[in-house]
Amino acid sequence: MAAIRNSLQKKLVLFLLAAIVLPIATSIIVTYFFARTNVKDSYIQENTTLLYQGAANLRNYLERLNQASLLIYRNAGNARSLYNLVEKRELGFADDKELYVNLQYIVNSLAEGKQVHLYSERAGRSYRFAYNLLRSSPGASYAPSFPEGSDAYLEPTHTSHDFGVSRFSFEIEEEVVTIHRQILNQPTDEILGTLSIDIRAQRIREISEMLVAQGEEELVLFDRTGALVYGSDVAAAEIARAWLPDMLASSAASGHADATSGAFRGVYLYESIRLPFAEWYVVKLVPYDVLYRDARRLTLINGSIVLAFLAVAMIAAAFVSLHFTSPIKRLIRYINKVETGQLDAELSVRRSDEIGVLAHRFSQMIRRLNLHINREYRLELANRTNQLRALQAQVNPHFMNNALQSIATLALQKNEKKIYSLIAALGKMMRYQMNTAESAVPLAMEVDYVRAYLALQAQRFEERFAYELEIGETAKRVEVPRMLLQPIVENCFKHGLTQTQAGEIRVTADVDADRLIVVVADNGAGMEPQALEALQARLERLRGGGDWSGELHIGLSNVQSRLQLYYEGAAAMTLEASPGRGMRVRLELPLPPIAPEHAETEGGERP
Repeated sequence: MAAIRNSLQKKLVLFLLAAIVLPIATSIIVTYFFARTNVKDSYIQENTTLLYQGAANLRNYLERLNQASLLIYRNAGNARSLYNLVEKRELGFADDKELYVNLQYIVNSLAEGKQVHLYSERAGRSYRFAYNLLRSSPGASYAPSFPEGSDAYLEPTHTSHDFGVSRFSFEIEEEVVTIHRQILNQPTDEILGTLSIDIRAQRIREISEMLVAQGEEELVLFDRTGALVYGSDVAAAEIARAWLPDMLASSAASGHADATSGAFRGVYLYESIRLPFAEWYVVKLVPYDVLYRDARRLTLINGSIVLAFLAVAMIAAAFVSLHFTSPIKRLIRYINKVETGQLDAELSVRRSDEIGVLAHRFSQMIRRLNLHINREYRLELANRTNQLRALQAQVNPHFMNNALQSIATLALQKNEKKIYSLIAALGKMMRYQMNTAESAVPLAMEVDYVRAYLALQAQRFEERFAYELEIGETAKRVEVPRMLLQPIVENCFKHGLTQTQAGEIRVTADVDADRLIVVVADNGAGMEPQALEALQARLERLRGGGDWSGELHIGLSNVQSRLQLYYEGAAAMTLEASPGRGMRVRLELPLPPIAPEHAETEGGERP
């Protein structure tokens, strides 16, 4: 987000894209939801009509089944009719032949008829007609469960069986529906027996399959008890059965509702078939994926068109943004060069609009500034040169160095080795100080300077203190700022050691991973915790760019400021001290490229 806020080009591209995409996207979204609503309403209307027609076909078919069961009362006045045969208490061989003919007629009256079971209460015998054969057995081999107050009911789809009468060896079990009817005495309503007709479920399945698109929609047919008559999918049957209480409670013969939770998400429609001997419900389930498929296709087409326009818009937006922002980026690159000190850099923006005027004026300003800086720089350089010549005229450092060498030679001739050693140390310090051409030197040279300084201090303290220098071989070649260690060592004498106590100064340096670790420690007076905390706070302010003039610990302040300038905050100096136990100064410096070894230097020593 920050990159977008800080880029005019990105803002311009986003604005152009938004101006193109947002109106089209809004139009697509509105069209999609409007199409969804229209598709849903149209689909529900068409399928309600389709279910109504399917239910009417099923109703007519069930009425035919009911009429077939009523054939038992056909020609009731004829002595050979099935009704009169059921009224008899004893049936002979001739009666069995009449039963065969009548039952065969009932089965053949239905194209899907499979078998008929007849039970005669008065004769106390059960008959089964199947495969054009008649079998019988004594007693009631099968007893249907008629609903209370009803003399007929339709049993939902189930597997055919033998009704408890003789089973045929070649019998084939099939899915059937069965209509059961009580045979009643017309004047008295005495139950003379029962008639059960098995009808193959093939026709019901064919009618049901005509009401759905296979593989996309599901259809379920069940009775008021939830018993399945037909189902295109077992899971769909379980889902539809959960809505049965709502259908039974509704006074409407048909309806629809949305299912937005659970395993099924979509629309379900139902149509009821209510007959005196059966109450069935046809339920159709349509998933939202199928229902809104055409709406999604329309949206996909519109989306493809939008993507094509979007590609064109992106190219146009990129072209426009580059046309306006390219000169600004060149101006920014020119400013970056100026910030690095390249005041003579050239700016090439050949435009006559506002951006071109801005670039031209800025380039003119930088050229005038460059002329002014060059003039002031030459003046300052001349002044510095004059001052240096004046100082050299007052004191010639080379003369002093040569004089010290002459005195040292004379001391050596007089066998004054101690004096020679002190003068040699002083000369080494002077040569190091006079070499101002290098701002950074290998640590070995800085340590040699400190060693000479400590040798002179040892003479001042009359050998009442010792010093130790332990410098790792790799650390010796690391370049550090000049005069880095001497101010810290000098601080030990100013604030830690006295001429009346036996002191010790220890300087160690080594390389740890990617940092140079230098430690300067003494056993002097140390510092109180409050004073140490205050000193550390002042050094932290210097690390943040504060002024160190007026500081009490000038040496430490000078080192901290130079570390900040030289390493730009990547170096650290920490102090550790306690009263009467000395102070410890630790420097952590990032490693620059290791310099090659300079002239051979003396190792650490303890005088």
